[in-house]
Amino acid sequence: MAPLEVPPGPPLILGEILFDCFPDRVVLGGAALNVAWNLKGLGLDPLLISRIGQDEAAEQLVVALRRQGLRLEGLQRDPAHPTGQVQVTLDTEGIPSFAILPEQAYDFIELDPAALRAFQPSLLYRGSLAARQEATHRHFQEAILALGCPVFLDLNLRDPWWQPGPIREMLRSCTWLKLNQAELEQVVQLEGIPGKEVVEQGQLLRAQLGLKGLFLTLGAAGALLFTAERVYQAEAVPALQLVDTVGAGDGFSAVAILGLLQGWPEAVLLQRAVAFAAAICGVAGGAPSDPEFYRPFRQAWGL
Repeated sequence: MAPLEVPPGPPLILGEILFDCFPDRVVLGGAALNVAWNLKGLGLDPLLISRIGQDEAAEQLVVALRRQGLRLEGLQRDPAHPTGQVQVTLDTEGIPSFAILPEQAYDFIELDPAALRAFQPSLLYRGSLAARQEATHRHFQEAILALGCPVFLDLNLRDPWWQPGPIREMLRSCTWLKLNQAELEQVVQLEGIPGKEVVEQGQLLRAQLGLKGLFLTLGAAGALLFTAERVYQAEAVPALQLVDTVGAGDGFSAVAILGLLQGWPEAVLLQRAVAFAAAICGVAGGAPSDPEFYRPFRQAWGL
């Protein structure tokens, strides 16, 4: 796969940054933060676009982002709403459940397409949670259309924070889509896709939406990548130690984006994304604090 023919600027990472509050610890979180954090750790220089409050939690976040070396031009301050928090509980296998609070600062992100075009962005990553409010969704859709760069959509269908209409609009304004198996089941129902087998559903969905690629993560069964030419499969990589699975999907997305921008062959990209996601399961949350975490991946991948 050749590198994308896109402008030379940074990937834009749009969405929520927050604190994941576990019963025994508090860690950095949010899909957008995790993706940007891991891309930076792997050698890219993403521009994170999010919104935080004017509270103590915001100051802690800024300190952490600076320590990681992330650029802060896209970080907005909200005088009226708090920095995001999510209450996380884990089952006996480390699988999380999330209690997502309403009216958080990340619900009010503002986008200026003209200002963002000045960065010559190579790609825009986005999720769905930060667009859970109808006004924000509409604002995002208009701004992304005006921005005009390829879009990597990573759905995050957390009940009750999504509606079918906005999700279908997001699906039709992306270039690549990443889903887990539960989300695939929901999306094929929304789209009226027939078939009972995962591979058949993935192929039909990719074709119906006209996607360049559809990434499907399957947990212990690995992952699939659907393109117009073929279906790629990567076997799961066992986690050396399991702390929790929080952020594993975001780690997968970060490596998928890295591979797209670097022009890795599809099979290589997919296997590397699976391996990195497994490694994320060995740390608390999805944003490893130790820079040494990234060293073996950068060395092995020539980054």
